[in-house]
Formats: sequence, C-alpha cells, structure tokens
Amino acid sequence: MADAAAAFLAALDDSQRAKAALPFADEDERRRWAYFPRDFHGLPLLEMDARQRKLAHALVSSGLSARAYAKVNAIVALESVLDEIEGRALTRLRDPGRYFVSVFGAPGSPAWAWRVEGHHVSLNFTIVDGALISPTPNFLGANPAEVGHGDAAVLRPLGEEEDCARDLLDSLDRDQRALATICDVAPPDFVLMNLPRVPARALPGEAGALPVIQQEFDKLTASQREALRFERDAPLGLAASKMDAKQRALLDALVRVYIERLPDELAQPERLRVDGTDADALHFAWAGEAEPHRPHYYRLHGARFLVEYDNTQDGANHVHAVWRDPDGDFGEDLLRAHLAREH
Repeated sequence: MADAAAAFLAALDDSQRAKAALPFADEDERRRWAYFPRDFHGLPLLEMDARQRKLAHALVSSGLSARAYAKVNAIVALESVLDEIEGRALTRLRDPGRYFVSVFGAPGSPAWAWRVEGHHVSLNFTIVDGALISPTPNFLGANPAEVGHGDAAVLRPLGEEEDCARDLLDSLDRDQRALATICDVAPPDFVLMNLPRVPARALPGEAGALPVIQQEFDKLTASQREALRFERDAPLGLAASKMDAKQRALLDALVRVYIERLPDELAQPERLRVDGTDADALHFAWAGEAEPHRPHYYRLHGARFLVEYDNTQDGANHVHAVWRDPDGDFGEDLLRAHLAREH
C-alpha cells in the first residue's frame, strides 16, 4: 500500500498533489466519508492522465481482493448506466471519472491513511506502524442493483451480499425467524447513515440524510423507529448462539462476504477477530419483506463487527452495503495504542 500510494503521489504535478495529499492530523476530513453524490474531496480520476489513473487503480487494488476489485469497477461503470436511465439530466454527477483519491500523511510513515470515494464506493484504510490496518468503513453500493434481460441478471455486482443473507433467513425456523425479523418495514437507508463514529444509540432518521431520503425516514412511525433502533450494547435480532451448526455456517458465509472484500493477508486477522469476539454474540436482524425485489434491510451486529445493508430505493433495485468496526473505524483503537506508546 505504501509503495502504491507513494508511486501515485510522485506521478502528480503540484496542483494535483495539493488535492490528493492531505494532512493525517485532519481527523475531521479523514472521517468525512459518504456514499451519495456530493462535493467529494481529493483528486478525481477525471483530472488524471492514463498513467496516473493506472497508479490510482494500483492503490485501490492493494486494499481489495480480486472479487471486490471487480465489484468496484462494475459499480463505477454503472454511473454511465444510471446516467442513461435518468435521461442524462445529471451528467456532472453521474460520471465514472468522479471518484476521488486522497492520501493522508506520508505513505510509510508511522501513521498514514488513504481513501477512495465516490457515488457508491467509500474505501478507507488506516495504517499504523506499517502493519496494523483499519479497513473500515468499507462501503459498496449499486444503482441499479440488477440489470436484467428477461429473467436473467446481466449485471448484479452485490448479488452475494443479498443471496447469502437470504440463505440464512430461509434456513430459520418460525421461532428463529420471529426473533430475527425486527420490523415489517425496512428503513429507507442505513440507520447510522454515514456518521463519522458509531454512536451508543441511534434511531432511524436521526443521523440526517439527503432531503428525499429524510422524507422517507420521517414516514416511519414511532414504533417502527424504535423497532429499527441501533444500540451498540444491545444488538437486535437472532444471536449466533441460538443457531444450529448449518445456520452458523451460513452466518459465517455472510460475514465472509464482507471481510473477504480484503486481500487474504488482510482478511485473515479480521476473520480471527470476529471469531474471537463475536463467535456467539453476533446478531442477525432482518427488516422489511422477505420476497426478492421487495424492500428489505438487514444488520449484522457484534462487538467489533457491524454491517448494514439495505435495498429499498428505486423499486428495491438500489443496494447499499457497509462494513464498520464500532471501536476501530479509521484506526481509532490502533491510534490510541500508538499515541500511548509513542507519545
């Protein structure tokens, strides 16, 4: 990662580097992540020449498995498809070149970070002492979620994020399913949206959203809001400890969909941490309808592993899927240890 980031920065001219190279100490900017169209910070692909774009892709691929790198490229390509669907009315926003690269601090220094972000992609990596890496928040989305031809899916970048969750849901008996289903209505987006830190508690809509999404949050009743609430110390849904061996294997497969967005050498310690801290306590929660192509949402919630997934917008053909670490997003836990040791 350090070599790829350094090579990318070295290939830029001064004006480009001023956009791409940001101070690591600017924590507000490092935590300023989003997955919807906005004025992103960093250097966009559209302002790079072919060689610089190739080096930017080398940095992206350093943090992703081959499978996830393919997903990211498919998601970026969907910008042109979405532009066509919307009648090219938002051409400035729906542009595969509007994905932005930022490097925080000097690559290879004791603490540095990088981010690649645009509509439906937000990759955030924090590196401490050359070895300890925080890979979250890690967000991928897709609009349209599925491009079809008749009954066949031509393109479905986040299909396994949905299919593995459905396999688990379908495996539950009636009592388990009742525990797992927290609300018959799915929230219109993540309960936590893009909050820079995972809070102790949040109700859907409290985090703030784009006006069109906030209007949908505001339609939820008080009881629905409470049913969908997030409480860090009180996970909702069905606990892994209440699943049989087959269901535990399906839960593990779903967890690995997210962790294995990383290359194996980065995914392995994340798998070990989930197995160590959340083996029995990880909860699976579902909201909304159970049928495909209908609005639905799920959450995986453990001490150090949190996933929110929703497919509710645009006729349930618009997926968001984020993996977060409640204690370690942006390397927070690693940086605390580093500062205690070095300062």
